[in-house]
Amino acid sequence: MKGLLLKDLYIIRSGLFILLLTFIFIGTGMAFVISPWVLIVIFTVTLSFQSAVTIQTDKSSQWDKFSVTLPVPRKQIVSSKYVMYFLLSLAGLVIGAAISTICALLQNNFDAAPLLMYSNLAVIVSMLPGSISIPCSFWFDEEKSMVGTILSYMVTSGIIVGTVLILNQYIKLQDHISMVIGVLAVISIIFYAISWCLCPSKICRKDI
Repeated sequence: MKGLLLKDLYIIRSGLFILLLTFIFIGTGMAFVISPWVLIVIFTVTLSFQSAVTIQTDKSSQWDKFSVTLPVPRKQIVSSKYVMYFLLSLAGLVIGAAISTICALLQNNFDAAPLLMYSNLAVIVSMLPGSISIPCSFWFDEEKSMVGTILSYMVTSGIIVGTVLILNQYIKLQDHISMVIGVLAVISIIFYAISWCLCPSKICRKDI
């Protein structure tokens, strides 16, 4: 598993440093114009997306065909993508939270409540799309998998908006928005775990 993760890290590391620097400088400016807490979501989504890119890179370089000759179970290869996606999401969450906190402190506007809420929102918009986009990247070619990735974010947005609209009819959502986002974050993690458990076996059967 460690070797598979290092291989993916080598693929994305060339552009990752530049990407991080770009978002740090641009994001810091956005933090002062809009809200510092949006950086948590931006960094988490941006970094997590890099993991899905490695699947298409494996296909274009035909590494996926070469990997069947390695003494590594196919399920482990698929699982490594989920591990990398999760680690990159976590890294984005930590980096985004750190920079957001610094910007909020500079503005004398630090509050733990929006920090927690936007962190939960970042979990939703990374884990839920990941549970859909990773299987799509394995099952479909580059064009169709990209469509699947776009749809995964659309589905996530639809779930968030739908939940808000439905609950707003029964409760004063503004007073409970943090709790609702927290519950959706937990559900997103559960969906990601289910996808992780099911996808490797399904992909192996497809390959056979």
